[in-house]
Amino acid sequence: MTAGRNRSFDKDDALEQAMLVFWTNGYPGTSLSDLTNAMEINKSSLYSAFGNKGKLFNQAIDLYSNKYGLVHTDELSKMEKTLPERIRNFLLSIARMITSSNLPKGCLLCNSTSEIAGNCLPDNAAKNISAMNQHTVISLTDFFQKEQQKGNLNDKFSPNTLANYLLTLQFGLAVSARNGSDMEELEEVINFSIVQFE
Repeated sequence: MTAGRNRSFDKDDALEQAMLVFWTNGYPGTSLSDLTNAMEINKSSLYSAFGNKGKLFNQAIDLYSNKYGLVHTDELSKMEKTLPERIRNFLLSIARMITSSNLPKGCLLCNSTSEIAGNCLPDNAAKNISAMNQHTVISLTDFFQKEQQKGNLNDKFSPNTLANYLLTLQFGLAVSARNGSDMEELEEVINFSIVQFE
């Protein structure tokens, strides 16, 4: 193949591979060679299809959020279960993903959030991740407000405090998984944490 010519490839599959590399190595730990090798394309094809590394990372973050982030919230809407059961199942769903042998350990969004303060990410990516985290807190705050209104949750803590607590817990689980904790260990932490919602 002549240098600079585009290779025919599946863009969705290539983006998935790029996401896995960023998930494993982090943004600053990922080189263009890491990406092109995993995506099985050359640099010219990468730039043509995705833009630069920063733009590719933003697309990878969006893919991760849609494919591996939003799915867990389905557990919160299963109204046939109690609130503590729904939150426990929500967290267990996350724990199963972040400890899966088929995926990199931990959470790409959590890993990337920790890179923001060190100025390791492009500005657009940092803003994108911060916006996602803010949206999560807003959505969870709304969720807890409605649960209080339904009488499913006492008013000992504000909905916003509970939302931040749940996001912090998610990130803590992700870091623990990244550090080698298995599903059994994370489940013990989850069971301990649920008392805040009883």
